[in-house]
Amino acid sequence: MEIGILDIKGSLPLFEDFGNLPTKIIDEKNYKEIKDLEVLIIPGGSLIESNSLTNELKKEIVNFDGYIIGICSGFQILSKKVDVGRKSTIPIFREGLGLLDVEFYPLVCTDRVKFELKKSIFGEGVGEGFHCHTYGDIKIVDKETKILTISKVKKLNYKINEEKNIISGAFKGKVFGTMVHNFLDNEFIRDNFLKHLNVEEDEKEEIFTKNKIIKEELKKRALKYRINPKLHHKEDKSKDKNKKYGIILLSTSSNSGKTFLTTAISGKLDGKVFVAKIGGDVRDIVPPLYLLREKMTKYNSIKIGERGWVKVNEFLEYVKNSEYKYIIVEGVMGAFTAAFKNLSSYQIAKKLGFPVYIISSCNLSGIEGAFIEAISYYNLLKDIGIKVEGIILNKVYDWNIFNKLKELAEKYNIKLYGVGKVSNESRGLIPEIEIDYESFCKNALNVDLNIDIPEVNLEDNSITKNINDKNDNFLAVLDKWIKRIFNNMRGT
Repeated sequence: MEIGILDIKGSLPLFEDFGNLPTKIIDEKNYKEIKDLEVLIIPGGSLIESNSLTNELKKEIVNFDGYIIGICSGFQILSKKVDVGRKSTIPIFREGLGLLDVEFYPLVCTDRVKFELKKSIFGEGVGEGFHCHTYGDIKIVDKETKILTISKVKKLNYKINEEKNIISGAFKGKVFGTMVHNFLDNEFIRDNFLKHLNVEEDEKEEIFTKNKIIKEELKKRALKYRINPKLHHKEDKSKDKNKKYGIILLSTSSNSGKTFLTTAISGKLDGKVFVAKIGGDVRDIVPPLYLLREKMTKYNSIKIGERGWVKVNEFLEYVKNSEYKYIIVEGVMGAFTAAFKNLSSYQIAKKLGFPVYIISSCNLSGIEGAFIEAISYYNLLKDIGIKVEGIILNKVYDWNIFNKLKELAEKYNIKLYGVGKVSNESRGLIPEIEIDYESFCKNALNVDLNIDIPEVNLEDNSITKNINDKNDNFLAVLDKWIKRIFNNMRGT
């Protein structure tokens, strides 16, 4: 039995395990072999946004008479149309293959969820998974297409509400789609499906063996290694291979470029990289996961209040016992946003204990203003007791001005880095609106940014000592900081 998984531009074939079922890689070169499969799995990614499917590939999928399972973006591809105009005053439709009579409209959801599986070839019952989508408002537009899954969610479009049931999957004939990642990783669903296919135990083990082989092959195909093959399987020559290195990227405001720079930094490191997000919007770290071909786990999201997936201590314990050499954590909003509610990135950063880089974007306040904002944040974070490793000015448009500021920063032993503007930034490069992962990541890999990633010690209590501390009284923190500034001005 051959179960194919689609590996094309914009797809995420290692984002989850897919029940450890795929046995064959299908790409732009061997797409005609789709007809020889029993099952085709279309994974998530940015397939709709980046127009990844060629006309020839579309024909093969439409004419395929086996089972098709689409996850997230793979489900959207099977639909009639998707409105990707989340930030538009009018709908912006992308056409799907029309194999399912379903339409998609903007609805952001990034929850871990329990879902109800309706009776189908996968059985019925309750499963677990997660959502990671921008366009998840599903409209079933005919009677032949049936509901496959209903998810129980609390957070929609960034707002936490009472638990609500939303349609998250549909099927018609042999075509199935769901917005639930980890759908096939529920063993009862996978095993019911294999039973429906009359797969015996020995053939099941053969499938799992083949799956291990193609996962290794899929990993080698990661964009990071396609662009820079020297980074793949590079031998770690350090005396202590258990050393961990980590940073947190905080910013002076939203839209400063944290996601872009997280991706850029992740692509330049020569060991296993784990990327995490403070808060629940895991969409922000999908680009680096796409670049690295790493799986999304519950540990990729650090809780901040009710938003996020695991607590700080759970996250630290996981990375401590993992094989990852580098840990890159992306903050949420500005470093001090929601500090009065004890929901700010800096408060989580303090508990994590990792060194921090401050990102400030020059398109918001100019190069000079961005530098002044960053210096203020640098100073206050230092006052709070956070180790600030340096400053990154993003979207630098005048290198003469930047170099003058760099000389000034060096005078005070402040590390200052600059990143130029992306020349062809468009809708396809903006995560919140519409993203083409391939283009986004290629642009990130072209960034000239080589920053220090300091070692973090997870073996003793030095990094975890603040986890159980009460949150700061931010008003008192500000009062103390301002008082020190004015005392210095008065010479007292």
